[in-house]
Amino acid sequence: MERRTYDPQSGATQREQIKDEASNLAENVAERARQAGDKASDLAQNTVDKVKQTASDLRSKDPSEIVSDARQKAAEVGDVAASKVDSAMTATGEQISTLAQTVREKAPEGKAGEVATKAADALERSGEYLQTADLQMVRSDLERVIREHPIEALLVGAGIGYLLARATRR
Repeated sequence: MERRTYDPQSGATQREQIKDEASNLAENVAERARQAGDKASDLAQNTVDKVKQTASDLRSKDPSEIVSDARQKAAEVGDVAASKVDSAMTATGEQISTLAQTVREKAPEGKAGEVATKAADALERSGEYLQTADLQMVRSDLERVIREHPIEALLVGAGIGYLLARATRR
């Protein structure tokens, strides 16, 4: 940026230029502030109009119809969420099955290999379960396990809670 120097003979001209630049800058700022105000006003008016329309729609509907619509939308959201969970479980099951195959391929000889093979078998069963099960089946199986082993389930839940708390604290 070029530094301005003061020249006594052209001082009046420089003052006029600075004054003009400041005036232009002030006008630009004022124009932008006005535009921002107009946009905020339009946005507020649109929001008020939408609220009025929604209130009018609600007044014209029977309360049981409103409840029915809300139930229907909640069911739709639940169905979409369940579908996403099912597809995620299937993908996870496929990845676990792939991991089981890798463990089998990389298993060493001897006792360690037997342990690795047993672990791979357990992973394979878990992967197949996740690939074939739906959300309702997993929920009922989880409830059954918790009923059969409440203390173990409580300890696992506490352990998971502790690990999550430590992970989020960092």
